[in-house]
Amino acid sequence: MALQKTLSLLLLLLVTLLGLGLVQPSYGQSMYQLFLRQHVDTKHRGGTSFYCNRMMQIRGMTRPRCKQFNTFIHEDIWDINNICKSPNIQCKNGKMNCHADVVRVTDCKLTSRSRRNCRYQGRGSSRRVVIACDDKTLMPVYFDG
Repeated sequence: MALQKTLSLLLLLLVTLLGLGLVQPSYGQSMYQLFLRQHVDTKHRGGTSFYCNRMMQIRGMTRPRCKQFNTFIHEDIWDINNICKSPNIQCKNGKMNCHADVVRVTDCKLTSRSRRNCRYQGRGSSRRVVIACDDKTLMPVYFDG
């Protein structure tokens, strides 16, 4: 009886976490986690070249080669996830699973590279971004522009 009660509580907890968006199915979670790593920084305002040089390195976007361009979003994670609830728009690839909103960002543009260093120019602004969202989980999975 105790085992059945424990399993019921665990199932209820899992269903609750899925409903809150804190746990995602494996495909959605891996794409969501990659999106978070590459494009979300809720702790800093960014906006500088120093910020870009540091974050691109920390987030693993300088190896094996320098990523040409990247955008970090500086909003609360709930606000970012809610972009997926806005009306669908067409993505660059023609699919209709993109959504847009205006958010605070830092754009990092590669300016030079050497064998050991990638150097970026940073620019902070508030601008419209487009993200692709997983249709089933309504979570961001790709930065489209």
